[in-house]
Amino acid sequence: MRFVWKVLWLAIIGVALVQIAVTLFPSLAPIGRQNLVQPISFNHKKHAGELSLPCTTCHQSVENQTFAGLPQTETCVTCHAAPLTKNPEEEKIRQYASKGEYIPWQRIYRMPGDVFFSHRRHVVLAKVECATCHGKMAEQTTPPSRPLVNQTMAWCINCHQERRVSVDCNACHK
Repeated sequence: MRFVWKVLWLAIIGVALVQIAVTLFPSLAPIGRQNLVQPISFNHKKHAGELSLPCTTCHQSVENQTFAGLPQTETCVTCHAAPLTKNPEEEKIRQYASKGEYIPWQRIYRMPGDVFFSHRRHVVLAKVECATCHGKMAEQTTPPSRPLVNQTMAWCINCHQERRVSVDCNACHK
């Protein structure tokens, strides 16, 4: 019985140490699972939902690159050079633009280093909808602090099997 308590106690201490380490060093957190705060409280529901802007309006490289890209300041200023609402988040866009600065968006989704993922291949060639992998972003009034979809290898393989595409390890792992 004493042994069981020692093992239990060591497990509790181990979990506590991991939590402290991830708090002090967020880069140690599992890929894509950090609680991120975006520099602007972007309302996807307003833009992608109510205004029906396609994801490619802001994520401009999704159709011709392996990565989707994060919105450039110039993209935001296209519509927000002058105030459209009284929302203070809009003013942040103009402040970044007036300083000639990039808006420091935080990536929420990250693939492990050994995984090759092409947005172009999935979106253009396979015609996979953005919501399939990213969840219902068009319903989000504030930026999510973590992924809406838990993208695990099993999840990817299941999707590939459903669509009858390659599950060869070398197709995704380089």
